[in-house]
Amino acid sequence: MGFEAKAAGPAVKIKGYGDGFLLWVDPGSSEEQVTKLSMRIFRQLRNLATGALVQVDTGSWETSCLWADRLAPLLEERFSVSGVLPFGEPPDSGGDSCEVEGTGLLDPDTRVLTGRVRSGQRIMAERHLLILGDVNPGGEVVAGGDIYVMGSLRGMARAGSPSDKSSIVMALDFRPMQLEIGSVSGRVTTTGDTPSFVQLQGEELRVADYLKENPFAKQPVLKWRV
Repeated sequence: MGFEAKAAGPAVKIKGYGDGFLLWVDPGSSEEQVTKLSMRIFRQLRNLATGALVQVDTGSWETSCLWADRLAPLLEERFSVSGVLPFGEPPDSGGDSCEVEGTGLLDPDTRVLTGRVRSGQRIMAERHLLILGDVNPGGEVVAGGDIYVMGSLRGMARAGSPSDKSSIVMALDFRPMQLEIGSVSGRVTTTGDTPSFVQLQGEELRVADYLKENPFAKQPVLKWRV
């Protein structure tokens, strides 16, 4: 995009970047100041912000993740941007990754985690994964089986990794940035209005209303999801 603007003062600057915007934030500024100036800038953008990806740059990955988390709810709700992510690549140290250890590849247990998956975090489980919280834009959840998010899924989800095509991804607020089931990856368009899930139909990702098309409703008896 051929757009560049500065708010009054050095706290926030924005410019067109690819198909979206790069938002520079002074990490020393107050949250009130950054929020106020960001609101002013995006009001000036009008419809240009709708569906655009916003990347936040503060000069370091850690603070970029922090400000992306803070600004995401505001910009997504008020200006309908497609997502707010930290700019750049996470450090090679992998300090924000979390691997949930199981007892083996055939372990039928579902791993349960409570909290929020932040931008830059990568949560892994050998079998099924249940998140009691949100997966923010820039966050990633990976499981060898199904993934269930009892909150908002706005990051990336990889189920059935690396080759289980029978797995599903389900969330109460289903607005993922990107999905992968088995070896098939892509994006789906949803409103997040109803609990939804995605599964493979052939070689395509298909999203459906969980309440209307419960994928487990026809199971005759209770059994382990292995």
